[in-house]
Amino acid sequence: MITENIDIKKEFDNLPDGWIVLLETSAEKSLEISLVALHHLITEKNYIGIVLSASRPYKNLVQLYQHKGIDTNRILFLDCISKSQSLEIEQTGNVLYLDSVSDLTNISLALKGSMEKIQGDKFVYIDSITTMLIHNTPEMFARFIHGILTKMRIQGISGLLISLEDETDKEIRAEVAQLCDRIVKLA
Repeated sequence: MITENIDIKKEFDNLPDGWIVLLETSAEKSLEISLVALHHLITEKNYIGIVLSASRPYKNLVQLYQHKGIDTNRILFLDCISKSQSLEIEQTGNVLYLDSVSDLTNISLALKGSMEKIQGDKFVYIDSITTMLIHNTPEMFARFIHGILTKMRIQGISGLLISLEDETDKEIRAEVAQLCDRIVKLA
């Protein structure tokens, strides 16, 4: 179980169906905040998650989540790290290995397919806008994120995005912020 010294629950109150929340935090707190948010959404709110991981491989995420009491059977992982780093690929039913963080076309297709495949209340979690921007030009990433968030909005699918405060391109942050229902700063 996660010790909730971060009160994330209130940040998910009074949101419309198909909400999109941007969590801005420091690099030091991003993992802890992610774990608390995911635990709340999956364990307490009973959502099914689609986790787009641009910063950690599947194997590491599963260990972290299980250690924190997050039911990984309620998550579909889109791993953008393992293949590009030539890591050992563990074939299971809840992970898709994508070629790299810079392959936005295939990431978009995988997200679209995953959103259509999963039934019930679901959310898409993009673990690091900041990391994705390291591997993509701001212009390409802006088109990608705008397209993804618009699709989610149209389909009523909720979204959670993490960004490192003061390290994300200001124009990209503005683009993302205008598509969100709530921006939460947790330093």
